[in-house]
Order: sequence, then structure tokens, then C-alpha cells
Amino acid sequence: MNLMTIRHEKGLCFSIQVRGHRFLMDMPREAKGGDRGPSPADFLAAALGGCMGMHMLLYGQTSGLSCEGMEMNLVYNIVEEKGQKRIGAVTVDVSLPQDPGAREAAFLRAAQHCIIRNSLTKAPEIDIAITGGDGQGRNF
Repeated sequence: MNLMTIRHEKGLCFSIQVRGHRFLMDMPREAKGGDRGPSPADFLAAALGGCMGMHMLLYGQTSGLSCEGMEMNLVYNIVEEKGQKRIGAVTVDVSLPQDPGAREAAFLRAAQHCIIRNSLTKAPEIDIAITGGDGQGRNF
């Protein structure tokens, strides 16, 4: 596991550091953010698309079908149920540099087996511990 450090910057903006990389996460202006980076939902959808793309690329490499220049267009929508918002649907359109022919189903299977998709299909356990100025933590 890699430790991520997520630090509040300003407004709704947070910086995220992992393995020497740093990036910002923020909400769009219409959601009271400063739009200094993608939103948490944007990152989740991008993680899904990137993970699927990597799996398809790896399959392409083992099957001898080049995926160099592959492009993916992804859109998602937010739904609200019982007062809670979540991503309701994700649509991914994949453009391969060449026609996969009979291997199209195999590319689809590769995309469907990525770790992010698996995690969204069967939600992980999430443990949260909160500490205050006294350093005493409580798990939720």
C-alpha cells in the first residue's frame, strides 16, 4: 500500500501527495469550489477509465495488437437517492488505433476486470479514524 497525504489547501481545495506526485482536487465554481482541480467524482471516474485502459493495453500487448494512440471518452452522471449523491452511470467509448476484429470481446473482458471496476462492483470496507487536538482517535 502507498500512503497518500491529503491536505486542505483553501476553500474546498485539497492537495494529494502519493509516491512523489502532487495534484489538486477541488469542486467546480458552481458547487462552491475554486475549480483548481478535478472533483472527487472526476478522479473516481478517471481512475476507472485509466484502469480499464491499462488492462486493455496490457491485453493488446500480449495479443500482438497495438493500442498505441488508444483514446477513451468517458462521461458520468450524478444521481441523488434518499438525500445521498453518487455516480449513477458511467459511459466509456474506446477508440482503438485499429479494428480489433474477433478480439473485441477479449478487449471488453480485459476492461471489465480492472481493479477499480471490481472495487465499485463489490464495495471495499472503509474504516475512518478521527483525531483531535488531544491525539485520541476513534474509529467509525
